[in-house]
Amino acid sequence: MKKKRYKDDEIIDGLRSGNDAILNFIYENYYGVVQKLVRKSFGTESQARDLFQEVIIVIYTKLQTGSFKITSSFFTFFYAVAKYTWSDYRKIKYKNPLRNSTGYHDVWQIDEETEQVEVLALMALRNKLFFKHFNALSETCQTMLRLSMADYSSDEIAIELELKNVSYVRKRRSDCLQFLIEMMKKDAVFKELL
Repeated sequence: MKKKRYKDDEIIDGLRSGNDAILNFIYENYYGVVQKLVRKSFGTESQARDLFQEVIIVIYTKLQTGSFKITSSFFTFFYAVAKYTWSDYRKIKYKNPLRNSTGYHDVWQIDEETEQVEVLALMALRNKLFFKHFNALSETCQTMLRLSMADYSSDEIAIELELKNVSYVRKRRSDCLQFLIEMMKKDAVFKELL
């Protein structure tokens, strides 16, 4: 059976709506490129999977704003986000003090889309830092913060978690958030992302 091909607009609309067929298409057609990018610089299979997922999350998040428009092909944009995100990850992980003083520059034309890609790559790294520490929280803290991010009130959170005291919800949520912030600030990557 012949593989279905999608136009860029169909891919973007499918990503925006979370269409499984589009997500499978992107995985089948684009994962190999991400894997090759990571392997070329001695990255691992696990890093390739993480990078691919990060790129999808970043693009999906950006598409939800509604005003976002890609001026190149989707593949070109996808690859640029992957390349910048991987490059930023490597710069942080393997910091080379000589890199800035040697005049090293990527051969990228600076235009509006390139700047968007850089912003998206930074967002991807911030998201990764956030979720790294968010996932280390207790299940109760994660649930409280998820519900708060979904605009649940303290009363609604108390009902959802079957807690009788709304004051406890407020205090516990505040403690969870403070703990999350402290863990993120202690992470070596945090200062690099400011």
